[in-house]
Amino acid sequence: MSGIKAHSVFRVVKGAGVVAILVHRGKVLVMKRIWLPFIPHPGIWTFPAGRIDRGESDRKAVYREVLEETGIGKGQLALLGRYPKIMKVDKKGRNAAENTVYVFRSKTGRIRMNIENTAYRWATLSDIANERHYTNIFANPVFILKVIRKALEK
Repeated sequence: MSGIKAHSVFRVVKGAGVVAILVHRGKVLVMKRIWLPFIPHPGIWTFPAGRIDRGESDRKAVYREVLEETGIGKGQLALLGRYPKIMKVDKKGRNAAENTVYVFRSKTGRIRMNIENTAYRWATLSDIANERHYTNIFANPVFILKVIRKALEK
């Protein structure tokens, strides 16, 4: 876990978001963010994620974001866990935002990406723990790795 760094100073930004951790056949979906000015975390391997729209519940938002970014619909997902108020940061450890993290088992490994990502892969827990361009988007990556480990054991 050499790539994991904890961050301690944050400036909270407005807005709430959701993050979806999808597991399938012992691996976790990560997607590489495209380099565009309006896309958060460019070049970082991350999970499907996004903002909660006005009047939308976090549950509806996470299913919408997963469908938009992966093409996987609600019927192909089994909810394994929900973790509110998880802090997410940019690659320099700034601009923290609270997210609700959902963990799903996906019935499919087929992905249909949208414009927000340039690549995807089904990664092992070890891949994720050692990827320095992934782990720095969460304020507490050790917790996220525990959540992933627990999901993979189910």
